[in-house]
Amino acid sequence: MRKVVLTLTGLVVIAGVAEVIVLSRMPIKPVKLGAVLCSLSLTLGAFVGLTDSAWIRQLRHWATHSRIAAGAMPLVLLMPYMIYALGTGTFSLPALGKLTAYLLAPACLLVPDRTRRPGQVGWRDFAAMLTLGFPISAHWLAGIWTWPFELYFFWPLTAVCVGSYSFMVVRNLEDVGYKLLLRKGDWIDGLANFAAFSVLAIPLGYALGFIHFHPASVSLAGFGGRLLGIYLTIAIPEELLFRGILQNSLVKAIQRGPKGVYGLLIAALVFGASHLHHPPVPNWRYAIMASLAGIFYGNTYRTRHRLSSPALTHALVDTAWHFWF
Repeated sequence: MRKVVLTLTGLVVIAGVAEVIVLSRMPIKPVKLGAVLCSLSLTLGAFVGLTDSAWIRQLRHWATHSRIAAGAMPLVLLMPYMIYALGTGTFSLPALGKLTAYLLAPACLLVPDRTRRPGQVGWRDFAAMLTLGFPISAHWLAGIWTWPFELYFFWPLTAVCVGSYSFMVVRNLEDVGYKLLLRKGDWIDGLANFAAFSVLAIPLGYALGFIHFHPASVSLAGFGGRLLGIYLTIAIPEELLFRGILQNSLVKAIQRGPKGVYGLLIAALVFGASHLHHPPVPNWRYAIMASLAGIFYGNTYRTRHRLSSPALTHALVDTAWHFWF
């Protein structure tokens, strides 16, 4: 609890400093900017707080002893939205309804199984995964955070909070490895799998006509900024769903064959299939490349059991693709 409080306090202080800096440079209404920054601070507080094992154990205790609490606790995430919406003057009932449904669906699906062994994967587990990931890819959360423009980054941040709570707390799924800070081993495994993937992916990408090299001059700050943004808003959310939840659940459920291999491969194929909706639909080339990437992301997760490691590989792949391919 102390870590969560300190994190939240630090984020609020940073938001206050950021507001002062922005207001000194740009003619923006202080109330609206303050609402955005305060909402972001609270959301990031939950995003970081759910990496704390002690906090997860406390939430599990509450969820185990009360079905209502287990299903309703995600509604705490409505607080950042209400601050944002009322402060920016963008509140709407449809937006509130969409967000409420998204917050409740995964946890409520899993409430009946909150005392069942996580290794016993059932249809509610897969339904919860679908309600967690599909609304993001289908852009169903559009129209909620709309000032000063569509703030897309709230989508994945909220998804991670909902997903980690639903599966780590309500479903009591162990070994998810939801961590954000990179250890030495994460760097080693993440970079090694990025290099191995590149050796196979670049020739395959050229053969499929999926990638084309375009030289670009990139500063270290530009590369690092892009890498961090992708790491937090793309890599961590997708690795939580496809590795920490899906692959982890499948590995626990599938006892046949080499340990962990079938679960890894199935999760990689599902990850690849999730990219079919990109234009031109169905985008088979993208799905093939993503499936190959998923194998290496899954291998990094299999060896480390920490999402920070495959998320690093994922972020490196996407960043290199953005700048040079």
